[in-house]
Amino acid sequence: MPAHAISKSVPRYITVAQTLMQEIEQGKFPVGGMLPTEIEICERFAISRYTAREAVRQLTDLGLVTRRAGVGTTIQAKSVNARYTASISDPSDLFAFTKQTRVQLLGEDQVEIKGEWLKVLPDAAGQSWPRFTSLRYPAGPGGKEPIAYTETLVQPSYAAIRDRIHRPGQTVYQLIEELRGEKVHALQQEITCVSLPKKIAELLHAKPGAPALRVLRYYLGADESLLSVAINTHPQDRFKLTTRWQLNWNAE
Repeated sequence: MPAHAISKSVPRYITVAQTLMQEIEQGKFPVGGMLPTEIEICERFAISRYTAREAVRQLTDLGLVTRRAGVGTTIQAKSVNARYTASISDPSDLFAFTKQTRVQLLGEDQVEIKGEWLKVLPDAAGQSWPRFTSLRYPAGPGGKEPIAYTETLVQPSYAAIRDRIHRPGQTVYQLIEELRGEKVHALQQEITCVSLPKKIAELLHAKPGAPALRVLRYYLGADESLLSVAINTHPQDRFKLTTRWQLNWNAE
């Protein structure tokens, strides 16, 4: 696919940012040099000024470039830094996040919903849910340290996805749709601060007891039924979540 081609599977600014990031890593835009202007990016990719600005913001959040008024956008680094930044300006960006990272599957088992698990799934008491554990890394050559330990639990009726979970590039919600035709229609997200448990800290090559961000996401179907739940634990020095909402003051 040509470097300037736009994929419809993710927001356009994400695809543009990924292309520019690859070109920076390959040396097309050397450290200390300048990134093309927003207007040049607009013309190259046939996108709006807003989309170009969002693409450059992704590179800024990753530590690859810096922007200065009247000067332009300067290349600061050839590869991403250790901290991964997830920029959310639209719910679809949560799905784009999975395409910007890679997953190492660690294992699978069954979890009986009792004790602490009742805080996560209070309506599933006594049930046994399939669980998949994994580590998530930033995509690209700079992503050597894991940015998250993830536990994904799926409804018992979707247990058959375990036969397909090892396929590269697949997400749980994609496998559920493939298996049962169920699409994700809503997401509910809860964010809390926690201390890293020893076992998870070892997997993340982090210090036990260190601060961490716990992101709990519920994936809901068309009838608000729960399809799956993902618990992501991020070391505080490797992950940042930024949110930007466009406000419409004229809306009634």
